[in-house]
Amino acid sequence: MFIWLKSSLKRKDNATVKPFIWSLFHWRLKEGQIPIAKQQDLLEQGISQDELNLYINYHYKKCFFYLIIYISCAQFLQSFAPDVSDIPYPIRVIKFVYDGTPFISLFELFYCYIYASVICFSMIYIYEVTLIVSSYLLSYIYSTPNSLLCTKLTKDQLDSFKLWLISLLFYSKPIYNQPYLSKNPNDFWNNRWHQCLKVLFVELGYKPILSFSPFKLQKFFGILAAFTVSGILHEYLLYSSNRYLTLEQFTFFWFQAIVLIIWDFTMNSKEEKTKEDQEHVLKKIRNILFMNIFAIFTIPWFMEPYIRCEHYNTVMHFVKKN
Repeated sequence: MFIWLKSSLKRKDNATVKPFIWSLFHWRLKEGQIPIAKQQDLLEQGISQDELNLYINYHYKKCFFYLIIYISCAQFLQSFAPDVSDIPYPIRVIKFVYDGTPFISLFELFYCYIYASVICFSMIYIYEVTLIVSSYLLSYIYSTPNSLLCTKLTKDQLDSFKLWLISLLFYSKPIYNQPYLSKNPNDFWNNRWHQCLKVLFVELGYKPILSFSPFKLQKFFGILAAFTVSGILHEYLLYSSNRYLTLEQFTFFWFQAIVLIIWDFTMNSKEEKTKEDQEHVLKKIRNILFMNIFAIFTIPWFMEPYIRCEHYNTVMHFVKKN
């Protein structure tokens, strides 16, 4: 909604702004970016029923798979919740560096990793359901041209609605694009992690700060601003649901911003070498392993506040804990 309001306020005098519903899947390619000739072909020929049936069957399988994994992991979270220290995770890490005090157990690391996975699985599952419902709706429009929906809308409205559905179903990025295959922080946050929220943070944090920053530092301040918005949002979600505030969420995202800035600075200074490295299969595997290890040891910083609040009790489960 914020993005839509921003577009409405900044529109040119003669420009038209599409209704709010068009911004619901803001991270996808918009129908306007589908070539005009392709748009006409899609409207005249449509998507065949066989193609839609294959699409629906494929996403039913994905939906069922993610639901089973989600239910299993959610039950694990509730049944085997560890006792987490009240001392924030980064403080424990600093103490470990100074005096060798253990900062976390292997099981807690594994538990936090599963917890983060459950969050991904739940959102992917909801998105898959949305795709299935949308594909049935598109199939209904094609198969029943005299339906109430088709007769109530004008031709332009119906064409726009068809293109919106086609764009969502066939021209959209996945909401999570295999984050466990990330090769570096930039790849993780820009290409693989929550693509919907990413656009929100860029629009509300990154872009506005550019006009207030020195040219050479615009990108760095923009990254900090985007992650600041993310940190505030996550702190608000945790506080509103559990009345719990420690700023661990906020500092986690600032830490990630600093890591991303350092990575971008390093990559820009060694750009050609980095590209050559990434083309080598063994170095790709090395980078993926490094990112997974980095994620495993930083996820507790983000997840521990939820564990202390017993937030795992709010996830869907089908077996009651005794």
